[in-house]
Amino acid sequence: MPDLHSTPELEGEILIWKLYKNVYVRAYCDSYDICIDIISNSMLIGSIAHWHPDEDDIFNELYSLGKKGNILVLRRFLTSGVFYMGEPDKYNFNQKKKWHWGKLIYLEQK
Repeated sequence: MPDLHSTPELEGEILIWKLYKNVYVRAYCDSYDICIDIISNSMLIGSIAHWHPDEDDIFNELYSLGKKGNILVLRRFLTSGVFYMGEPDKYNFNQKKKWHWGKLIYLEQK
């Protein structure tokens, strides 16, 4: 797929995808769970966010994460999660706005 940032690698049965400068994606499926993790290279931070997509959605979500030009916006507060994932021109929030309910982390491939 020529429109992906980079090529994901398999480590055993876990997909590792280095998409951003200091952040990578780890995805796996087993008989009990499907998980996508957003992980910082920093030992202090570790996992930034993770979610459990449906089996039918995992391909589309990984493609959305890895497609050139797309952005990932994460919200960190008491818990972390995906705030937005997709095309930047469809993102409707001001990146400089301060949110009272947490910090937004913008990940964009340069």
